[in-house]
Amino acid sequence: MDQLLVKDKIWLNARNILRQQLNDDIFNRWFRSIKAISYEGEFVLGVSDDFFADWLEEHYYNEISSALKQASEKNDITFRFEVGYVPATEEHPVVSAEENPTENGEVPEIRNCNSKFTFDTFVVGDGNNFAYSAAMAVGQAPGASFNPLFIYGGTGLGKTHLIQAAAHVAVKTKKKFIVEYLTCEELLNFYIESLTNKKAGEFRKRFRSADMLLVDDVQFLANKKELQEEFFNTFNALYNDNKQIVLTSDRSPSEINGLESRLVSRFESGLTTDIQPPSMETRLAILRKKQEEQTIKLSDEILYFIANKITSNVRRLEGALVRLTAFSSMSGAKMDLDVAERLLHPMVIQENAAKITIDMVQKKVAEYYDLRVNDLLGERRPKNIAYPRMIAMYLAREMTDNSLPEIGEAFGGRTHATVINAVNRVRKERAKDKSIDNSVSFIKRQLQNI
Repeated sequence: MDQLLVKDKIWLNARNILRQQLNDDIFNRWFRSIKAISYEGEFVLGVSDDFFADWLEEHYYNEISSALKQASEKNDITFRFEVGYVPATEEHPVVSAEENPTENGEVPEIRNCNSKFTFDTFVVGDGNNFAYSAAMAVGQAPGASFNPLFIYGGTGLGKTHLIQAAAHVAVKTKKKFIVEYLTCEELLNFYIESLTNKKAGEFRKRFRSADMLLVDDVQFLANKKELQEEFFNTFNALYNDNKQIVLTSDRSPSEINGLESRLVSRFESGLTTDIQPPSMETRLAILRKKQEEQTIKLSDEILYFIANKITSNVRRLEGALVRLTAFSSMSGAKMDLDVAERLLHPMVIQENAAKITIDMVQKKVAEYYDLRVNDLLGERRPKNIAYPRMIAMYLAREMTDNSLPEIGEAFGGRTHATVINAVNRVRKERAKDKSIDNSVSFIKRQLQNI
């Protein structure tokens, strides 16, 4: 808690301000699930889908803006919403002593884990049953087997849920047990902060004193040599002390370009397993399980419609359910199939777009501008390369389901701020230059027809 990132501290304070201004029902329904994503010139708040983002902007934009200004003590702070994030339900990123005592009264510490990410709330199917069993085994005997445990797969399939569930099992029987959970991006920010403030020793002490270290999205270690060196040493210190290491990625260790071979070797030295997109039966089971938490129940016909149309990942599936139940709750009307189809139409379009990959975008843009894909990924910045690169980033943002950091990484390890700049610039150029708009539209049609 004492080492929260600046964005988390600001949003935690802003939430407290909003909580005092709003009644409990409104706060719990709309604000509890918002997640602080980043703060680099602009504050980015993560929500589940476009419906939530549009509704909050229309009804509570001024209140959120005012709360952020008070919390940050900066009158010029601006913010925007970014969709596609699993609802965050934790009041605090650290599970307190009262929430998780051991039998002898001593208290383990879990940093940043969501209390709802347990094995009881995880739906097991053909695509994730092996990863589920491995995570359960790690939770029951941390450090004893499957160390490290490396789970990889696409966005929104439940990797974070599983590794945090393992942590919750581990602390039930362990005393003075410390769990550290963070994303690779947060690890990088902590590392940079430690170097800036000359507190490298504190950084090492914090993460090497953990009994269980969970790191999400380790593919972002790629091409960051200093962080890789630090993480290699931390990995070895924990491993040699029989401390459990659990990692996730969007690809297997050997497929992470820019990752040192010694780290690939370490990551593959334990158990590596993947998670596949859920089957139709699993998607229906997930929706029914999620409905247990809802006061409003949808018909099996509508649940089948959702499961049939939203197939890529669990996050989108849950977002569709939330969208329909939220509308029904606000309008007071019973949900029928016609209304469900209309409300989910934008999500179905996004679902189809999710089938387009960054690689496909890069190839089509390179082909259109008579370039090599490597030209778009490299450091060269002549105009005949730099502008197509920005167009490729723009289309990757518009037409794929990847996050800003993921897009930046796919373009030679660039930052998400670079991607934002490219997206904004191309968007403005399209509005004022018909030839650019025609070129972008042509490439989009080619991608849509693949």
